[in-house]
Amino acid sequence: MAALQNIRNKGGILVSIVIGIALLAFIIDPSILGTPGQNRNNVGEIAGKTIKIQDYQRRILENEEMIKQMNGMASLNDEQQATIRENTWQQMISEIILTNQYEELGIGLSGDELYDLLLGNNMSPAVAQLFADPATGQVDKQRAIETIKYLINSPAGTPQKEYWLNMEEQIRTSQLQTKYMLLLAKGLFVTDAEAQEYLDGSATNVDISYIMKSYNTVSDSAVSVTSAEIKKYYDEHRYLFEQPESRQIAYVNFDITASGEDIKETEDWVASLKEEFAAASDVLEFANLSSEEKAMPKYYKEGELEDEGLNNFLFKEKSEGVYGPYMQGNTYNIARVADRRMLPDSVKARHILLQPTQAGDVETFKKLADSLAQVIRNGGDFEEIARQYSADQASAVNGGDLGWFTQEQMIQPFSDSAFFSKKREVKVVTTQYGFHILQVTDMTKPVDKVLLGVVTKEISPSQETINKIYNDARTFVNGVTNEAEFNEAVTKFNQTKRLANLNKNDQTIPGITGGREIIREAYLTGEVGQMLLTTDKSPIFEAGDKFVVAVLLDIREEGISPLNSVSAIIQRELIRQKKGEVIAGQLEKAVSGSESLLSVAQKAGAEVMDATDINFNSLQIPGAGIEPDVIAEVIRMDENKISRPIVGNQGVYVVIVNAKNTTEVTPEQVEAAKLQMTQLNINRVNYQLLPALEKKEGVIDMRYRFY
Repeated sequence: MAALQNIRNKGGILVSIVIGIALLAFIIDPSILGTPGQNRNNVGEIAGKTIKIQDYQRRILENEEMIKQMNGMASLNDEQQATIRENTWQQMISEIILTNQYEELGIGLSGDELYDLLLGNNMSPAVAQLFADPATGQVDKQRAIETIKYLINSPAGTPQKEYWLNMEEQIRTSQLQTKYMLLLAKGLFVTDAEAQEYLDGSATNVDISYIMKSYNTVSDSAVSVTSAEIKKYYDEHRYLFEQPESRQIAYVNFDITASGEDIKETEDWVASLKEEFAAASDVLEFANLSSEEKAMPKYYKEGELEDEGLNNFLFKEKSEGVYGPYMQGNTYNIARVADRRMLPDSVKARHILLQPTQAGDVETFKKLADSLAQVIRNGGDFEEIARQYSADQASAVNGGDLGWFTQEQMIQPFSDSAFFSKKREVKVVTTQYGFHILQVTDMTKPVDKVLLGVVTKEISPSQETINKIYNDARTFVNGVTNEAEFNEAVTKFNQTKRLANLNKNDQTIPGITGGREIIREAYLTGEVGQMLLTTDKSPIFEAGDKFVVAVLLDIREEGISPLNSVSAIIQRELIRQKKGEVIAGQLEKAVSGSESLLSVAQKAGAEVMDATDINFNSLQIPGAGIEPDVIAEVIRMDENKISRPIVGNQGVYVVIVNAKNTTEVTPEQVEAAKLQMTQLNINRVNYQLLPALEKKEGVIDMRYRFY
């Protein structure tokens, strides 16, 4: 049954298996393939295949249910659901696009091949790990076959069965991907000439001195750029201005924060419980029933508590009364000692874990734990018993030794037993993992510690406060229907106007949590300058702890940015280029007739700088920054010659090479470089392949219409 237990324990891994993209989860489901074309039920299109909202949602629900089932979760929060939606979409992109590639290239996986990976001589490491003997590492194939038959015959929906079926699909798709990647890798041949060129880049090293005149030494007004020049640059460099689809909005926030009256009301409520708290016989029970947050079962020593007054109350005054109310973060609290003990900060312990595999085993394993504990108390060898019986193989190989740990590092029943033990005492502890035979072998010096009962109440705005803030937002937006009126209201009511560029599947807006509805409406709103409205046609959105009013400023479609949106960027670049021409002319005059770089520097009003070990593969020049054009120039220069002015990223340079050293490239180095460059190319394929195929095949994402 150990293999079945392994499968149970692997349940948490299914989160990444179900939605992970690294192994391209799940085989393609033909039901997601529809007919091309767009209608209100289409959520998108992948490589010409229409994706229906019903099919996409079904896949999402399958993934959600699997994750909840394997992790014992009753529900998922908004963030988890958004993550699953995104990963499911990426999953479907991978399946469809790569399946097309496999079919086009004739890549497949036979039943015999799959069996070989699951139970044959080339067993997948993932399968081998489930059925390997912990002591020897050997796989009992017969036991594996019997276990898998048991799983396959289990009722549909059984977590372990679903885990195994998904593992089969993971191995299948992973092997297909491996074949595909190997095929691509065979085409990534690096020639001797390419390797030689790569090595030559670092074979020549130069030490230089240089001066640099920054572009800031020439004012913008000293040069001029015409509209015709901007248009010419745009036409010649259109590839630089590719943009993704996006929307720009302007928005105003109205923070939903507690008023002074709300804060005082919270303090008074907590203070009203002091007398009753002081009289309570069970401190922790009273605190947990009265508090908005359950008290953390931790023993604190002097200096560990954030509130200095509470620290003094407990450890200097050693009071057993009720302290507070005191503010901590966004809460008011009162605290009382529930227990005071002399405890160590950390202990060193060892254990033997007996782990029942089914309900009927519990009493048998409990009796075995008690029996083994008594054997150890009577002088039995703890280490030998741990190696023979413990289900925790990670510690069993070390005689059950867990090393040193603090109170927070272990689950509470185990931790309490360890920290409340005497040294060498043997205990049997029951936890969610089974029965532990526990012995503390060493501990730090015990110090005075307290367990606190804390009644906590968060400071939150009352409904009256929320209504007032909402009315402020309503007053602001009253009569506002477009961008011009929005801007007038910003000025009139002295509000802070914020801007945001939004991608269609973004979940948040800067400074706003839960802003998905605003983003969705920005894409559904078709007119620039129009106010965004909720589904109830209100201009006021509630997002997290804010009311938000927003207006659509710009619709940017995927493709080349229009000239008017990038003209300012082009103008800055042309100004920089013209400044470079001006500075280059100035430095030409300084170089003329100069016999040394120092003389050039004095004429140009610049400082001589030094840099060593510069080669063609260098990323930057020390003291100057990233300057590829300058580096390329100096590598080709002769020693002791003053360069012409070189226009760079930060300014214009004049350089002299003080020393040049070139090492000979050997045939062995060329062969090593070929291997290295081939591996780099393969690595690039691993992370660039899918985006490149996605761009080639085409993906239309219209999920924003539904989520």
